[in-house]
Amino acid sequence: MILRLLVLFLLRGSIYGAIVPFAAVLLIQAGLPLALVGPLAAAAAVITLVSAPTWGQLGDRQGRRRMLVVAFLVGAPAAAGHAAGVLVPLVVAYLAWAAASAAFIPLADSLALARLGGSRSRYSRVRVGASTGFIIAALVVGAAISFTAAGWMAPGISAAVLCVGAAAVVAARLGNELRSGSGVAAGAGGSLFGSVRAGVARHPGFLVGLILVFAAANAPSIFTGPRVAELGGSGWEIGLATAAGTLVEVPAFLVLPWLLPLVGGRRLFVVAAMLLAVSGVLAAIAPTPAMLIAARLLFGAGYAWMVIPSLGAISGAAPPDGQAGAAALHFASSAAGSLVVALLGLPVLGLTGSVSAILIVAALAAPVGAGVALRGWPAARATRAGTAG
Repeated sequence: MILRLLVLFLLRGSIYGAIVPFAAVLLIQAGLPLALVGPLAAAAAVITLVSAPTWGQLGDRQGRRRMLVVAFLVGAPAAAGHAAGVLVPLVVAYLAWAAASAAFIPLADSLALARLGGSRSRYSRVRVGASTGFIIAALVVGAAISFTAAGWMAPGISAAVLCVGAAAVVAARLGNELRSGSGVAAGAGGSLFGSVRAGVARHPGFLVGLILVFAAANAPSIFTGPRVAELGGSGWEIGLATAAGTLVEVPAFLVLPWLLPLVGGRRLFVVAAMLLAVSGVLAAIAPTPAMLIAARLLFGAGYAWMVIPSLGAISGAAPPDGQAGAAALHFASSAAGSLVVALLGLPVLGLTGSVSAILIVAALAAPVGAGVALRGWPAARATRAGTAG
């Protein structure tokens, strides 16, 4: 089971690594003004905000593996559209990708957590696969951009092929799942928006704080590529900058089974927010691509130590038939963080003419968000015996 989950997460990470580091630069090269990168990212974040809970609810009702196959198949043509090189089709593909990829993280996370009995320690070992896949894909695709004839078509083509491969891998397990009845529909009831409203009502302070921390974590996803290009870097250096942050995620995830019991999820979440803040500021003031790549090394530990405690907290407070919905709400908080960054990015970019200020402002939101999130940290659901989990 662990091996199958590792393969799934390796593929998930590879898909993101093939396309996410290069998407903004692809748009700029196709003719999108730099000032419009933020608004377009905001539109994608809104689509993700709507799509993630929808996919989560469908996963809880119809089966998480089943909906994951559908999402990968929908994502393949959206990814392929990034190879168009023409602005309008590229914008359409970018927005379609936001809708499809909103399923990958919450459905895979909830599937893994359910299979692993909700254990954050065991999940952290599986999550290493996503980080490893992201690193490999970012480096390989970055090298393909700079050193092969595929050029800037490489991200879209690579991500599309990986989506089809991931769909095939997950679909291969569906027959057994349907026969055994394991992991199919959990029978979640109620309306989609009713479920979302209930989740927000249960954890309002936590989600607000989490959004701010995710703003710091996701700002590099939108603006690291443009920042490296601004410093004169190549596609290869964009891939290196993205992979550098993810490289540290691997050991950061691996030490979590030891670190979580020692430090505790809440304290580790605060440490992670501080690392994200420092990393963002250093990346913003780095004078060369090489120094930006070095600054990104702090990001990996910050992201790993932020996402596992926060996902574990909100999933641990959810009922068994709402695990995918809870993971989707966690991912929707990430999309909301991207929306905050994108909306703030336009006026900041207009005032400064550089993406550096955006990275700094987003970074400073991390410690503020951590403080807010701690005040509303979800309590674990009681066990069947009636004790707190």
